[in-house]
Order: sequence, then structure tokens, then C-alpha cells
Amino acid sequence: MYIFKNAVKSITRNKLRNILIGIIVLIIAVSACVSLSIQQAAEVAKEDTLSNLSVTAQISFDRQKAMEEMRNNADEGSDGMPDRSKFDFDILQGSSLTLDNYMTYTKALGDGDSYYYSGAFSLDATGDLLPYGTEEEDDSATTIDDDFMGGRNSDEGGQPNGEQFGGRGGRRFQVNEGDFTVTGYSSYDAMLSMFGEDGSYSITDGAMFDEDSDALECIISNELAAYNGLSVGDTLKLSNPSCEDETYKLKIVGIYTNSESSSEENNRFRMNDPANNIYMNYTAFSKILTKSEKAANTTTDSNGDETSAVLTNNLAFTYTFASVENYESFADKVYDLGLSDDYTVSSNDLQAYENSLLPLEALSQTAMWFFFIVLGVGGIILVTLNIFNLRERKYEVGVLTAIGMKKAKVAMQFVTEIFIVTFIALIIGTSVGAAVSVPATNTLLANQIQSSQTSGDRIGENFGFKPDGNDMKGDMKGGPMGDRFMQSRAQNYVDTVSSATNLIVVLELICVGLFLTIAASLAALISIMRYEPLKILSNRS
Repeated sequence: MYIFKNAVKSITRNKLRNILIGIIVLIIAVSACVSLSIQQAAEVAKEDTLSNLSVTAQISFDRQKAMEEMRNNADEGSDGMPDRSKFDFDILQGSSLTLDNYMTYTKALGDGDSYYYSGAFSLDATGDLLPYGTEEEDDSATTIDDDFMGGRNSDEGGQPNGEQFGGRGGRRFQVNEGDFTVTGYSSYDAMLSMFGEDGSYSITDGAMFDEDSDALECIISNELAAYNGLSVGDTLKLSNPSCEDETYKLKIVGIYTNSESSSEENNRFRMNDPANNIYMNYTAFSKILTKSEKAANTTTDSNGDETSAVLTNNLAFTYTFASVENYESFADKVYDLGLSDDYTVSSNDLQAYENSLLPLEALSQTAMWFFFIVLGVGGIILVTLNIFNLRERKYEVGVLTAIGMKKAKVAMQFVTEIFIVTFIALIIGTSVGAAVSVPATNTLLANQIQSSQTSGDRIGENFGFKPDGNDMKGDMKGGPMGDRFMQSRAQNYVDTVSSATNLIVVLELICVGLFLTIAASLAALISIMRYEPLKILSNRS
């Protein structure tokens, strides 16, 4: 108690010096509080976003791995070029996983996890029915340049039901593409991205098809309905693009509108126009596939080669997870269920989540470096001030030790003085820092996001697109191309934090106060222990 009273009296006697020390500690405390709060806000935002994240994943062929293995196996020839005969492009396509395969892997799902899937193929219009965007009935076969498709199988890149073709030299040939894309969904959950709260689709007439029924019922766009004078209850008669005798009748039970639907993009294939999308239940969808397989129709080209005309299902299977832990567990267990190492499990949601945190994490890292710099510089200043303070009070130390006070008690008095001043300033600094941490974090975060967006806009301009996606440099117009490009560059960043300073930050600031006290007192402790009272008094005289 004696030491504490002496320390308080000494502080009041040397007000200016201690006010200066207090101001320095206050600046350090405010800076440290804001820096630590930014880091804590980043962690809290990360945890909150992750806890509310809906994780979906897909299994896909690891094309990059296959390409690397193929490149490694392709020895160089005498001319130093790779041996192209060792390149098997069929391997790069991978073997398609069947619905049964995907269902087997559902055994790796955990509690709260689920799945959904969809399939797609193209069908042709028959009779008076016309796809939206055509002025008159014509042959569904489309003539395209060989160089445009690059000699690929039409199943690649989402172009179903075409023949396998190859070659170079600008050869022109026929590719059978249907007028409509017919998509079958396993459940309504599979359609939430379209018809959900944030979706652009809505039923305007009739009703959605029954997800449990196997009836050949469908919904069509209001554009297609208006173009052909169709209404709920009418029947669509469609045919296999490769075999017009193979027909199917679909009953219209609903008409939907799509706020993003447009034919202005001038799609090369009519089936790619959003207005020509037909949706139905997957059970009914699979009945059409089964019928096509049983029919086993073929087509014969000019060389007499037969090609199967069976409808090809472009299957898309999605797994949904209750948590990231469930996703990671699934990604490990699925290989034990027979999935080849040639396939990989990936989640676009996690990738988007990580991208959304990039500005906040960058700001957190900057704040961390700022914290260490402020702490280091502030500690050096405090040590320097206390060294000068001790030199000024050397005589006081000599007197106290000469009258019998132990050096340890003298040193403890100096430490107590610094401790009191430091923690008073620390309390005030923490209060100020807590008050400004949230607005300061949000302001700095907004600047960080603006910097990221400016970088994205600059990339778009380098490609020839304006930031608004409407125009291109020169005489060309960006139009839908610019829109798609800029949308692909857009990110939904975490742009605000609601809280920053919490108990963890306060505890960290207490540790900062202890560090500053020890750092500032260290020189005093060492010097006092080395002082000889008689020498101090003799030098004074």
C-alpha cells in the first residue's frame, strides 16, 4: 500500500511528464483497439457467414489431372515436339457417371444432407409448332463450320444429341440440334435457383408439374405460348432431332415467365434461347429416355456409317450439405464408395464464400501489420521516455535507497507509476477505440471493396468492355457479351460488419497494457538495480 501511495503522489507531482506518457499510450490503445477489432470482425464475419452458408457440391472429371498425366506420358520426338500419337482425347472426356453411380455416393452424406438432380436433352418441333424466334418452319439440322466446334463430340460443352465429328480445313457438315431444351428435375428443391425467393422465374398461368408424378406434363415459357397460341391444357408434340418418327406428347400444365428471358443474344441454336426451355418432372423425363432407348433408332450418313439416334441425357447431380464439416467428410468418404481418383469433388459455394471474404481478409492482414508497427514504435518511445525520466529522478532513487528502502521496492514504485498511467490511458483508449471501430472498419472495408471492384473494371476494359457492360472500345458493341463478362467478374463481398470490439479484443488489449508496462519499466528496473546510493549522492554534491 505504501508503494501504491508513493506512486500516486509521484504521478501528481510530475503531471506533464505522465500526461505525455498517457497520451502516447492512449494513441497506442486506440490504434491497437481498432486494429484488433478489425481482425476480430473478420473472424466473426467468417464464422457467421460460414454457419449460414448453404453448401452444394458436384462431382466432376478432373480434366487437368488427366491432361498432366497425358503430357507426362507423351515423350518428345526427334524434333523436340511432344509425340501427339500418345494424346488420347477420349480420355480427356472421362467416362460419364450414371444416376446409379451418383445415388451410390449418397451413402456418404451425413445428417441434414440431401441431394437433387436434373437431366436435359433436346427435342424438335413437329406440325405447326414453331420454336420462339423463328419466322417459318425449317429443317432442324443446323449447318455450322467444323472450325467452330473444333472437332469435338457434340456431347461436350452442353451440346446434346449431335453426331460425333472431327477434322479440320473448314469442312461444312450437318449437326442435328433440337428446337427445344427439355429439362427434367428430381424435385422442387432442384428448381429453387429459378423459382425460389431470389429466382427470376414464376408461374403466371396454370400450376407447376407434380414432382412425384410420372405423367408427361410440362411447363413452358409465356413467350413460347404466346408465339404459338398455346394455353394450359394443350399438348405439345415433339420429336427426336435425329429421328422424326420418334415422337412424344407433353401436356402443358403451367406457363412461366422469366424476367431474364431474351432472344436478343442471337443464339446460334434455337434450343439455347431461354424462351424455348421446357421443364418437367424427372420421373416423366426418364420415361422418354427409356422409350428412346427401347426404340434404338439409328441414322445412316453418306458413308453408310450408322449412328445411334437415342436421346442423350445431360445429367447434373448436386449434393447439399448442412455444414462445411459434412462436405469435407463427404469429399473423403466418397472415394471409399468406389469413386475413381480421376474425379474430384468441388463446391462453387465454398469458392464464392472464400472470394466474398477477400477484401475483409486483406483489411485484416493490413490491420495486423499496422498493430505490430504501432506497438513496436510506441514501445520504443515509452522506453526512451522512461530512460530520461529515470535520469532526472536518479537523485530521488539515491535518497530512497540511502535511507534504507530496498532497491526492489524502489523499482516496484516506478513500475506501479507506469502501470497506473498505462492502464488509465488504456481504459480511455479502449472506450474510444470501441466506439470508432465499427464505422472505421466499414469505411476501410468499403475502400478495400472499391479497390477490388476497380481492379475488376480495369480487367474488363483491357478486354474491351466498359464497366457498365454496354459498350466496347472502338466501333464494336459489347452487348450481352460485356454483360456476361462483367457479371462473371462480379463478387458478392462481405461489405459490412455489425460488431468489432468484444471480450476477446478487451483481453488482448490488457495483454498490450502489460507488454507496454513491462517494456517501459525494463530499463528502469535494470538501472535501479545497478545504482549505488553513495555514488549518486556524491555526484549530486
